[in-house]
Amino acid sequence: MTLDPALRHGRLKPDDPQDNYAAARLIRDLTDQMNGADNYLRAKHDADQILHPDLGVLTRLSEFFEAAAEQAQASESDAGWELHYRFADAASTLTDLRDDLDDAPEELRGLGPSKPSHIREATTQKQSASPAPPAASARPASPPHCARPPRRRR
Repeated sequence: MTLDPALRHGRLKPDDPQDNYAAARLIRDLTDQMNGADNYLRAKHDADQILHPDLGVLTRLSEFFEAAAEQAQASESDAGWELHYRFADAASTLTDLRDDLDDAPEELRGLGPSKPSHIREATTQKQSASPAPPAASARPASPPHCARPPRRRR
C-alpha cells in the first residue's frame, strides 16, 4: 500500500507532536482556509471538502469506522463485539451528521458574494495574532441574537 502524496508533504516539526498526524494536519489546513475565506463561494468549496456526500471527509470517516468495526468483529470475542458496536455507532453518527448538513455548503454560498467586511477584518487580525488558543476555546460562541434551529431529521 502506498501513502497518498498529499499526506507526505514533509512539514513535520519534531517539536510539535500534532504534526505527526498527517490527516489532522490537512484538516487543520482546511480549517485555516475556511477561516481565511474572503467570499462565500470559497467557503462553500471548503465546506464541500468535509460535507460532500461521496467524497467528503465525513463520508470517509464513516467508512473508516465501518472498517474498524469489521476489524473488531473479526476477533470473535466479547470485547471485539462491544468495540464493533461502538465503531458502527460512530459510523452511523457521522453519516447522520453529513445528512443533516447536506445542503449547508449551498446555503453558505447563498449568503452572498463576499463576507461582511467586519468578518474579513476579524479573520485577518486572527491570522496575524500569536499562537492559536487551546482547542476548548477555539469554537466561538453563537451570537446572542441567533437561536440555533432544531436539527432536521430525515
